[in-house]
Amino acid sequence: MDKVYLLSQINLLEELPQSELIKLDKVTNTLPIKKGTVVMSPTNRIKTFFLLKKGQVRLYKITSTGKEFTLDILGEGNVFGETTSFSLTDGDIYAETMVDSFVCTLSKERFENFVHQNPGIALKLISILSSKLAEVYRISESIAYRDVKHRLVLLLIRLSNKFGVRRGDWQTIDLKITQNDLASMIGSSRESVSILFGELMEERIIIR
Repeated sequence: MDKVYLLSQINLLEELPQSELIKLDKVTNTLPIKKGTVVMSPTNRIKTFFLLKKGQVRLYKITSTGKEFTLDILGEGNVFGETTSFSLTDGDIYAETMVDSFVCTLSKERFENFVHQNPGIALKLISILSSKLAEVYRISESIAYRDVKHRLVLLLIRLSNKFGVRRGDWQTIDLKITQNDLASMIGSSRESVSILFGELMEERIIIR
């Protein structure tokens, strides 16, 4: 596997020249991580940046009633984690691999040295943080003011924009995700999502 090529596909690093990617490759660790592994949690808050080279990661919280609430699903090329200077998550978030994945880790010291040498990275981090904050506001507004069916349709559109692959007249969401995952992202139940999937299929809004 070409580690430098995979680094170049990460949205934070896509504009770096090959020479800088080679330097970064030398100070990062790339780990294969099995599906279902929790790589970050409130009880395991390590000051590390994670670069998702390949796979999918689910970010979620545990509610006061013990239920999981999915905040986001990250695909290849995304970053998450925190250092002293930057945080792309908060302390209550869990990060779990949804499929077998390759994750690159960068320690706090190495990451901050790299940012000092490449100040443009800091600007890109601010852009990513702004996008994530806007996404949180959209999710909160959707859950607060829309009915469950509307929330599900909005979520499917969002996932289609992030992971969609055009196939003929339809947009396929190329993502391994369960009805439980969808339900936890819209504050509903798996049973309700299952019923709504049936309605959306009858209306030819989706096909499976």
